[in-house]
Order: sequence, then C-alpha cells, then structure tokens
Amino acid sequence: MARRRFLQSLGLSAAAVSTWEPWQARAEAEAKAGQLTISLFNTTDLHGHILPTQSYEGVENLGGFARCVTQIKQWRTEQPHSILLDLGDVYQGTPESRASDGQLLINLFNKLNYDAWVIGNHEFDWGFGTVVKSITASAMPVLASNARVEGKWSNQLDKTHPLSKVAPYLIKEVAGFRIGIIGSVTPGLPAWLHKSLLAGFFAADPLKSIQYAIKKLQAEKVDAIVLACHFGLKRMIGSTPAPDDFANRVNEVTKACREIDVVIAAHTHQDIGNQTVNGIPYTQASYYGIHAGRVDLTFDLASRKLAGKHVSTKRMDASVAEDPMVLSACSKELAAARDLMATEIGEFTAPLPHQGKPGQPPAALLFITRSIRHELESRGEKIDGVLHGLFIDDRDLPAGKQTIDRMWEVIPYENRIATAEFTGADLVPILEELYTGKYATHQLDGFRVTTGEPGPKVKVTGIFTPDGVPVDPGKRYRIALNAYDAQSGGRRYERLNEACYQAGANLKLHASESRDALISYLSAKKKLGPEDLRPV
Repeated sequence: MARRRFLQSLGLSAAAVSTWEPWQARAEAEAKAGQLTISLFNTTDLHGHILPTQSYEGVENLGGFARCVTQIKQWRTEQPHSILLDLGDVYQGTPESRASDGQLLINLFNKLNYDAWVIGNHEFDWGFGTVVKSITASAMPVLASNARVEGKWSNQLDKTHPLSKVAPYLIKEVAGFRIGIIGSVTPGLPAWLHKSLLAGFFAADPLKSIQYAIKKLQAEKVDAIVLACHFGLKRMIGSTPAPDDFANRVNEVTKACREIDVVIAAHTHQDIGNQTVNGIPYTQASYYGIHAGRVDLTFDLASRKLAGKHVSTKRMDASVAEDPMVLSACSKELAAARDLMATEIGEFTAPLPHQGKPGQPPAALLFITRSIRHELESRGEKIDGVLHGLFIDDRDLPAGKQTIDRMWEVIPYENRIATAEFTGADLVPILEELYTGKYATHQLDGFRVTTGEPGPKVKVTGIFTPDGVPVDPGKRYRIALNAYDAQSGGRRYERLNEACYQAGANLKLHASESRDALISYLSAKKKLGPEDLRPV
C-alpha cells in the first residue's frame, strides 16, 4: 500500500505502471547481473489471414495478422533488442491475399521490417511465378537451407536468378551479439504439389543441409544458433513428441544437431508454447495468427555465453486490438474481398446431404464432381468420371442462397483440376485404397460401384458404366481429380499416385481450379437440390 501511495503521489496510477514495470524491472535486473536478452518474435502459417477468424474447434474471433502486429509492436517497445521472423505459409488462404497474388502480406512484412521469412509448402499453391514474385518483392532475406533450384543450391545460382535471394541462413547482429538463424522447408513438397507448380524447386534432405549451415555459422563464430523450420511436431503424446514423418523431421534434426540452441517450428498448425525435443527448447505458434511466438535468449555479458532460453506463444484473442496501420494499409483489399465473398451465385433448394457409403456418393460430393465435369467439358475436355472427396465431412451443405464465401467453405484450398487415364483394372485398387483410408470421403462419379460387406478394408466387387456395362480391365478411362490427390494427398493415396504416373496415364494439370468450378457451375444452374445431384 505504501508503494501504491508513493506512485499516486507522483501522479501515476498503479494500473498504468503494471503494464510498464515487468519488462523494465527485468531489464534493470539483467543489467545488474551483467546480462542482456535478445528476443525473436515470430509468426507462422498466417495463410493470408489479416482479420480475426475462427479456430478449427469453432472458437470465433481469434487471431489475424493485425492482432499479431499489435502484440509485436508492444513486445518491440518493451524489448529493444529483437529479431522478427515468419515461418512460412504466408499468403495462401484468403480472398484478399489471393487477389494480390500474395503481395498483400509480403508488403506488410516489408512495412514492419521483418528480418526474414521461411519458405512454406503453400507458397507454391498458386504456381512458381507467385513464389518468384514474392521473393523478389521481399525487402528481407528468404530462408531455406535445403532449397535446390534446377539442381543447384540457391546460393550457387547466378545473381540474376530471382531465387538467388533465397539464403540458407541469416546472421543478425543485435546489441553486439551475432544470432545465426537457419531456415528449412519441409521435404514433403512432392507429396502435395505437381512438378509444374514447383518448376524445378526441390526441398532436399533437411538434416544434411542444416548440418552444413551449422558448420558455416560456427566458422562465423555466432553467439547462438536458431533453427527456423517450416516443419514441426505432428502433436504431443502426453509430454512426448510424436514421431517424425516424411514431411516433419524435428526429432531427427534435434537428435543429430546438438549445436542448435532453439527450434522455432511451423507447418503442423500446433500451438506448442514451451516444449523441449531432445533437450532443445521448441516452440510453434499455431496458425492464422491465432498465436504469436516469442523466444528470449539471455546472454552473460562477460562470457558472451547463453545464460537462459525461454520460448512461449501468446493467444491473440479479443483482448488484443487490431493494429490500425495494418487495417489502413489493407482497407481497399479487405473491402473488395468482403464484397466479393458476399456475392450470391445461386441457391440450394434443400440441404445437400454429406453422408454416403462407398459406391454411393452423397449430393454434397456430387455437387463438387458435377462442377468439375461442367468446367472441363465447357473447355472441350472429355472425361468419363470424376474422383473427389469432401473437405466438409461432418455436416450437410445448408439450403438457401449461396455466396462465394460458402464455396470457400466447401473447398478451402486452391486445388488445380487434373486428368489422368486409368485402366479398368487400375480403378479397383485405387478405389479400395480411397474407401479404406482414414476419414474416407472419396467417391467416383460417372460410374456405378458395388462393394462387399463392411469390414476393415472395403472390397470393390464391381465397377459399371452408366448403362450397366462392366468396365473393361484393359481399357483406359479418363478421370478428373485434383492435383493434390494426384500427388498422393500427402502420401495417403500412394496407389492413386502410382497410377497417375504410370506409362499411358497422361496426367495433365489444367488451368482451372476446383473451387472456381463450383462457382461457375452453380452460377450456370441457378438452383440445385438433391434431386438434381443423384448418382448414375
């Protein structure tokens, strides 16, 4: 109480001081102890989200880059010795970002003086040209130690090549200390992205490239090494990290690279504020700006050794205001996107059911497959069937007026339409793989499929053309699908991927995207109901 009265005598309220005192007190304590802290503030997996959105659990009014910026500015005020990073998957995911071909977020990074960003897998969803444009526009370095372009490491490229700007690591000097930051992109790119979207870009083995970068940084005598990777932990099993998979190599890297002081991770959309993996501090700031991340590295000034490492994330809920500079800089794009998404394109006269059984595609899925057929045939492409799944597999598509915004819910990711030619014999193992997969929703429209008794593995007993004729095992049928599934859907559909790349399959990637096909089809039909979307 005496302290409170003293503050009031100075004309200061205790509430005003409470937001000021903790970091100031810490700085004073550090100075007395002969220490200094350098902070690394970080965002990741923004996916173009500037405004608040909802979490996967359906919690509304969370996240958004505008809130992260408010938090970052506050942290910067409190901590003058700082570095600002983004861990990738920067721009794919919102209409305002898509309309600018990703430049909206890159321009904001420039305005906020980000020190670097790491390439993510979704950077390539709109094609290699967008990646080149984004890297070219970046005022800051772009990191990926395992990036190979046309068979060369990025730092071996001619300086005129646009991706020569991609660096394996960054050395940032702050308050007299040199912080080495190694970037790495997930090696899982080929499991999601067609080669035409990557255009010669390849993510090599991350371990070897990280080890090489560590040796270079040690030669440069940096004071700390931070791994900033666009891959992460799939989840935590109690206090134990889940095992690595083909795309996420955290356990392997931290076990082999003991020189790393901190790992800042991404990609798996997990909020992991403060964890250790093989004894190395690990942190990951979820997705869509729902969390912002912070790493504090405390150095002993006399020995220049690390005296402390603290990692954390902070939830960006309604208690964090949206930064006015960000809102002002994006006001036109946000208004245009809001108007676009509210555009009415047609009507569902009744709910479109989402539940189906193998060989019995529901109306919600048939809306997607018929849209893809309509899109291809309007371009003169003849197909025999469409193979696709549902992104929304837990609820019907509601009746009523449909807007473009609703179509973004049906297909939340940009997926290019592909075609491939499969023999009748190919179709059986492809469908059995898809029907048996976890959360299986895929169906083949354009054919009638019969299956055996329910069991651990669904067995296809027959595939028939619309007129009831069994498919010819040796004949090729042209099937439309999306490019993501053709690449194995993240190694979930290996048999499908193998069939797409076998001799004679003639896999072709088309300019059209599946979500745009939904919009075009419903705009043409005006009204659709379950009676218009029946299996053959």
